[in-house]
Amino acid sequence: MSSKKRLFLYPFTHSNGFIARTKQVFSRLGFDIKPFKSLYHPRNLLSREENWVVLNWYEDQPFRKGLSGIRRVVFIASFFVTLWVMRLFSKNIIWVRHNYRPHNSDADIDLYRSIVRLMRSVADRVVTLERTELLGTSVTKHPLYKEDAVIIDLQKEMQIRTKQFDYLYFGSIKPYKRLDALLDAWPESKKLTIRGFCSDSTYTQKLLDIIKQRDIDVDWENRFLSDEELEAAVANSRYVILPHDDHAMISSGTFYMAVSLGANILCFDSAFARNKAERFDFVQVITPEALPEQLESLRYMPSDQVMTEALAHYSDKAVTEAWRHVL
Repeated sequence: MSSKKRLFLYPFTHSNGFIARTKQVFSRLGFDIKPFKSLYHPRNLLSREENWVVLNWYEDQPFRKGLSGIRRVVFIASFFVTLWVMRLFSKNIIWVRHNYRPHNSDADIDLYRSIVRLMRSVADRVVTLERTELLGTSVTKHPLYKEDAVIIDLQKEMQIRTKQFDYLYFGSIKPYKRLDALLDAWPESKKLTIRGFCSDSTYTQKLLDIIKQRDIDVDWENRFLSDEELEAAVANSRYVILPHDDHAMISSGTFYMAVSLGANILCFDSAFARNKAERFDFVQVITPEALPEQLESLRYMPSDQVMTEALAHYSDKAVTEAWRHVL
């Protein structure tokens, strides 16, 4: 692939390790990776044939927190303008759609639908990281959160590591991830460890009320954790729990971080959960109604074996080849 091809990436940096790992994929494919905002330089009007754009979570911009009043109106107007003129600067536009709906707001669904329609018309291809029957998309693969060589080295350590936590829920806490449904069903005889910050004070209080009223054994560190702290928590857990709503997210970064560090996965029923459970023995589907009985009869795959299976499907080479096909 010609090194003259420039790839303008949104976002260029992100706290989510997905972006850093995906940059490595594009570099292996020979692209010169640039920040998305530099796409709109006049010189790119003359090189649109060589310019590629890859957009992640771009449709969520108008729903970011902290925007209100006239400032939000101006921001949304400028957002639509950048979409309308994008094809003047690039012939090759890839929209990576991660979610079915915005995660920062349940309001303005008509606005979201308008954005989705426009993005579909602007993009050459819409790409998802999982196969979905609801959207007609190309499919690539989500990278693991560590390079193959690092995971292989970690496997040796995982063979002898003693697990500190049985059940872990981690990551940014938002209503669509349904931690409240998990707490409503959580058995009193089991301890649940939660590592992650909830920025929604109303939802935080709802979760605390459930814990108090049901008197369940929950250890919640409600704060932002560093990458090192989160990795340590996951590596020290037997099971990671994903109680997400069905048709909320298409793919889950939590899943890929967890399997990168050898955790087994428990998911509330969803299309994503069923797909992964059919493919991997370390994934099990659970239900709120039968949760106490299900937790007593879980099967467990050792961490090093989880990592072996993860590498077999999501190695650096496999992810690179999936993107090569899409591009």
